[in-house]
Amino acid sequence: MLKINSLTVKNFMSVGNATQAVNFDRSDLTLVLGENLDLGGDDTGARNGTGKTTIINALSYGLYGQALTNIKKDNLINKTNGKNMLVTVDFEVGGRQYRIERGRRPNVTKLYIDGQEQNGYLDDSQGDSRETQSDIDRLLGMSVDMFKHVVALNTYTEPFLSMRANDQRQVIEQLLGITILSEKADHLKNQIKTTKDMIQEEKIRIKAVQDANLRIAEQIDNLKKRQKLWQTKHDEDCAKIEKNLISLSEIDIDSEIANHRLLEQFNANKKLYDQLKSIETRQKLWEKKQLDECDAIKLQIADLSSIDIDSEIAIHRNIADYDAKVKRRDEAKRWIASIDIANAKEEKTQAKLKKEIEDLKNHKCYACGSELHDDNQADILAAKETALQESVMQLLANHTQKSEHLETIALIGELTQPPKPYYKTLEEALNHRNTLENMNTTLENRMLEKSPFSEQIIELATELGDREYIAETQLGVLHYDTIEDALNHRNTLEQLANSLLNKQEEGDPYAEQIVEMEQNAIQEITWDSINNFTQMQEHQEFLLKMLTNKDSFVRKKIIDQNLAYLNNRLGSYLSAIGLPHEVRFQNDLSVEITELGRDLDFDNLSRGERNRLILSLSWAFRDVWESLYQNINLLFIDELIDSGMDASGVENALHILKRMGRERNKTIFLVSHRDELAGRVNNILTVTKENGFTSYSSDIETV
Repeated sequence: MLKINSLTVKNFMSVGNATQAVNFDRSDLTLVLGENLDLGGDDTGARNGTGKTTIINALSYGLYGQALTNIKKDNLINKTNGKNMLVTVDFEVGGRQYRIERGRRPNVTKLYIDGQEQNGYLDDSQGDSRETQSDIDRLLGMSVDMFKHVVALNTYTEPFLSMRANDQRQVIEQLLGITILSEKADHLKNQIKTTKDMIQEEKIRIKAVQDANLRIAEQIDNLKKRQKLWQTKHDEDCAKIEKNLISLSEIDIDSEIANHRLLEQFNANKKLYDQLKSIETRQKLWEKKQLDECDAIKLQIADLSSIDIDSEIAIHRNIADYDAKVKRRDEAKRWIASIDIANAKEEKTQAKLKKEIEDLKNHKCYACGSELHDDNQADILAAKETALQESVMQLLANHTQKSEHLETIALIGELTQPPKPYYKTLEEALNHRNTLENMNTTLENRMLEKSPFSEQIIELATELGDREYIAETQLGVLHYDTIEDALNHRNTLEQLANSLLNKQEEGDPYAEQIVEMEQNAIQEITWDSINNFTQMQEHQEFLLKMLTNKDSFVRKKIIDQNLAYLNNRLGSYLSAIGLPHEVRFQNDLSVEITELGRDLDFDNLSRGERNRLILSLSWAFRDVWESLYQNINLLFIDELIDSGMDASGVENALHILKRMGRERNKTIFLVSHRDELAGRVNNILTVTKENGFTSYSSDIETV
């Protein structure tokens, strides 16, 4: 049984900083009336806005973290104080005591079980704890939507029959326990996903084993290929060693050694002979070079001896004089050309000055032609005449210099090019006799120079003559490359015999590895696990189809069992409350409303008829819920009988509520604005609003 014992509220909506409490641990009907002292007291019009519905909103917020209406969580905080909002709900389930503390600014959600806090913590981003709320939802066993239709009936919640067909179906499925099938189906879906993942993992594992086996098989094939290559090379090596051993065994080692020694003498004689021939060739080249150099010196001496050195010296001196005259003549010509250019420039300057002087004498500006004043004309004319005089003097000086240079050219006259000398410079010509004497000395020394190879040729020829002559035809056939190998012949035979024995006894390095990999490395592949998982998946999918298919016998069985009870209770309440219509839930969970054989919609009913149907439907829902799940001690009815219902409807509703509280031990709170109901109930809870804050009377008034 779910027994809600009490509710405490602080800084929640119109409730201020003074904590307000409501005790639900009773079994009777209590009328909740408001008294708004800020609007004048309990006279007409002073019952609204006191905070009666705040009790239901606070209870919904405490249990589910949200009000019955779409109010933002921060707007639930009292606007005057703006912080420290806290709602506490105490209840019992299965004999254990529970408490929920939920608030904002600071944000907190705590769950206590038998006085011990369970996983409570602050959550600044959400203002609640999702893990804690999940624990609370499991304890209550009821969604917030079902809470609105079974526990807290109010005018703000959309009536069940006004909801869309799909939303109605969801409520009925939850009520009849079909939602449990959906939860089971969701659980099965997770299991199916897990099974599929396990199948996939097993496939991946088998694929990995197959790939590993394939790689190992490839390694075994590679090892066998390498084994075959090794065996081929091993056989070839053994055959080669055996062949060498047989060949060496047939050798006459004494003759072999003698032939090697004879070859050594032959090679030594040949080396000495080749060395002698090389030096003789070098001597011939030296002698030829000596003869060529002496002939060249002789030709130079003869050439120098034919020179008339006195004439040679005179030619060099004439060349020096000729060069000096040419330089003077060319310099004079350059000056004359420069003077001619300067004279032409001066003549132009004089012509210009003369023209300007003539203009000035006529009192005209030489530049623009305008009239000149007397004070300027005299100064400018004097300056121009001075410039003309200086130009004339410069021209006279230029003519004088030109005459001097022309006179220099005349004195030099025509020049004759001297003949070409033998020597390049006068110094070489003056040194002619010393040069000739030095060349004769050089020739004599070169002719007397002795060959550097003569003594070496004599020594080599003598040594070669002392040696025994060995003809190439005397050399025998050799098996070994060197005499050292021949002298080591017996050791070589022994080593070859040992090598052949070791080679023949050498083991296959791949055989053991191949056997090991074939027997132990390759893994056996079995599909038993995948087959088992596949059978499990097929079974799970079959069960899922049973739970989710609308035509499955499981759903039909649940609907048939509980829908009849729902229709029975609904018909009983409709009869008791005085509504003549027949309302029945069909097997497809749709609702049929009829009156005297006429099909009606919910909106065809009057307001009073709709309220009677809403109450009857809610009470029927409650009976079905309690028969399937657990009893609930608390029921709120907020203003549903205030408008639209006639006196008969109100009387019938009160009769049902009183009997429910009396016979079924229910705590029922009837929120209303009707003062006349005060005489029809035994208990009244007054909700007072004063100075903007709501308070609940500490004790329920007994009438």
